[in-house]
Amino acid sequence: MRKVNVMVGRFQPLTNGHLKCIEEAWNELGVPTVICMVNTKDEKVDERKPFPSSLLKPMYEEFAKTEHIVSIELVINADIVKIGTMLKEKGIEICSWTCGTDRYEAYSNMASKYHEQAHLSEDFKMIEVQRSDDDISATIVRDSIYKNNLETFLKMTPFDKPEFNILRNQLLNVINK
Repeated sequence: MRKVNVMVGRFQPLTNGHLKCIEEAWNELGVPTVICMVNTKDEKVDERKPFPSSLLKPMYEEFAKTEHIVSIELVINADIVKIGTMLKEKGIEICSWTCGTDRYEAYSNMASKYHEQAHLSEDFKMIEVQRSDDDISATIVRDSIYKNNLETFLKMTPFDKPEFNILRNQLLNVINK
């Protein structure tokens, strides 16, 4: 079984805070991350979830071709038992779950309560990444898109790098239609 870190979210859009979580797991445990993207169906797109997962997942998969990310999996929600079972079927064992401070208590309780049913490793660890609105707030990133504030958008996302020009432009085009 391959041991991995898990990170769950909608990634609407991916922020530097999400990348901070992936790096934290890599630096602390030396394990790659499986990104579990809560599926936003086309008909469920709204102001808080402006991008359907069918658009984001292929874009993020291109971005995710690194040693720090194993895969991007669509999930219905953050159900640790369903995620753990799905990953076990793929030969993957969850040894850590990384999240920001706002989700830490809920995910810790879930991991503690369902440790065995979720097929978590014996040495499973919750990793809490301190969040600040400067690096992890998807709400501020979405607001920056709606307000055409490219400076804030680029500051809080990885999309300032040339290799993300296409992805950045696709996200901005979807919002500005």
